[in-house]
Amino acid sequence: MKILRTPDSRFENLKDYPFEPNYTHVSTEDGSELRIHHLDEGPKDGPLVK
Repeated sequence: MKILRTPDSRFENLKDYPFEPNYTHVSTEDGSELRIHHLDEGPKDGPLVK
């Protein structure tokens, strides 16, 4: 599987995007590793957005 990864530096100083990076790593069938970004913001005991 060919995986393209945007360098972290491309996300620095984005206007109106003050969020820290949070990644989940997932292994594919062929052993490649995917890095998936997600937002983890708000109160820890708050409701989940689905």
